[in-house]
Amino acid sequence: MNHRVFRRTLWASWLGFISIIVLWQIVAMLGIRDPLVFPGPLMVIKAAVKNVPLTRLLEHIGISLLRVIMGFSLGAAVGITAGIVSGWYRKLGAVLRTPINILRPIPPLAWIPLAIIWLGLGESSKVMIIFLGAFFPIFTNTFRGMVTTDPDIIRAAQVLGVKKNRLLFKVIFPSTLPDIATGFRVGWSYSFGLVVAAELIAANSGLGYMIMHARELSMIAVIMYGVIIIGIINLVTDYIIQEVILKRKLRWHYISTAN
Repeated sequence: MNHRVFRRTLWASWLGFISIIVLWQIVAMLGIRDPLVFPGPLMVIKAAVKNVPLTRLLEHIGISLLRVIMGFSLGAAVGITAGIVSGWYRKLGAVLRTPINILRPIPPLAWIPLAIIWLGLGESSKVMIIFLGAFFPIFTNTFRGMVTTDPDIIRAAQVLGVKKNRLLFKVIFPSTLPDIATGFRVGWSYSFGLVVAAELIAANSGLGYMIMHARELSMIAVIMYGVIIIGIINLVTDYIIQEVILKRKLRWHYISTAN
């Protein structure tokens, strides 16, 4: 995806988001459901301003982002390493992929009881759940990039005398970067989506905690406010990932796809 197409996609995303908000307000004004059960966006904002001070909201956002960054970073590091090893050493990769393929279909939510038993109620168990959301898509995309590298590029490098280790780090790994970047985007979205589940584990702060605490108090408007905040942050951070990783670090890929 070149920069111009990405810009259009971003504007389309924001336009779609605004359209949903407008439609939501129209439906709420029609009174199809009780406003206490299905409040409109204006009521949601009023309730949020009243019940969630800005300083407290920023604290929730900061703590959730920190947890996501920790879990995502760990998942990215392990996922990239495992993907490269599996793609470079095919026999070892066949051994590694078997347990990974067995564990991959298991929803991260199913690991919550074990995370509590193994790691307790602290930050480690929350990071583990987020880690699982990031690891599998990053590993899958990294491995796919390794095994789908154009053979002509590899043969050309070998003809030029590029040896095995340099072939990996100077030719094959750079060719996998677009796939790794895709895994980053998917893994980040999964990680952020799992922050609510992770913060079910004895949390007293974070956006997931804010949503669950509002549920206990039947504050529907605050719940919807928290959901919207998560969606907006995910959209903004996805844009940052696109700009920083794809545009600046993979500039050559932008140029090649634009031609």
